[in-house]
Amino acid sequence: MTDRPTASVEQLPHYGKHFPFIPWSLTSKLRVSWVFASELRRALGWPRFVAFWLALPFRLPTTLRHHAAGFREMRLRFGAIAEAEWVLLVVIHGVLERRDGATAAYDFARRAIQRASTFMMADFYQADLLARFEDPFEAFWAYHRAMFSDDPNYPNELLDVSDDLKVMVVHECRNCQIATMTLPELAPLGCDHDITGYKAIEERTGMEFRRPVTLAKDGQPCRFMFYRAGTAPEEEVH
Repeated sequence: MTDRPTASVEQLPHYGKHFPFIPWSLTSKLRVSWVFASELRRALGWPRFVAFWLALPFRLPTTLRHHAAGFREMRLRFGAIAEAEWVLLVVIHGVLERRDGATAAYDFARRAIQRASTFMMADFYQADLLARFEDPFEAFWAYHRAMFSDDPNYPNELLDVSDDLKVMVVHECRNCQIATMTLPELAPLGCDHDITGYKAIEERTGMEFRRPVTLAKDGQPCRFMFYRAGTAPEEEVH
């Protein structure tokens, strides 16, 4: 399966499926839970960490009531597991914000999502398989196009600018909309996930990621810019 022709990327398992379908392995799912748990233990310390889980059933009813619309939208768009994870994150954010302030609460979420992104993104794109193609960069873009084409959660334009530059412009982001309905300050989490996630698969896919603007951070359509390795300019990634 080494040096496969780019056209055969269509034969990869899960090709053309978009979110909420994610080809995670069981190991990755368990690792995500471990990352968030370990970051929460780090933020609270052992006594408060244990107390948090004991108090969780008593905090849930109020949280579910206050943010019902956002949780319902998450379930509708991304499924019940995503909703449960979002509910838990909102509860944790509230606890940390009351204890340590808004900045510390967001920093917890950012650290956890960025740690998890380094293996989550590899699963999203099946990066180890893409690395076996004769042109991993073109294989990556073909897989990416199929994943996001006609995606109602992220209406976008997919642009083949040149052999060395592929661009996706996202005009609406369901993540941002759901955050606005629950905790608007968490809207940039998806952006932060991408920063470290795409970086983690650059070598395997022959790609360099740049994104100068995003909806959540800049109020402008997200501009995902994928350069062939060695051709990207030095720019900040939002």
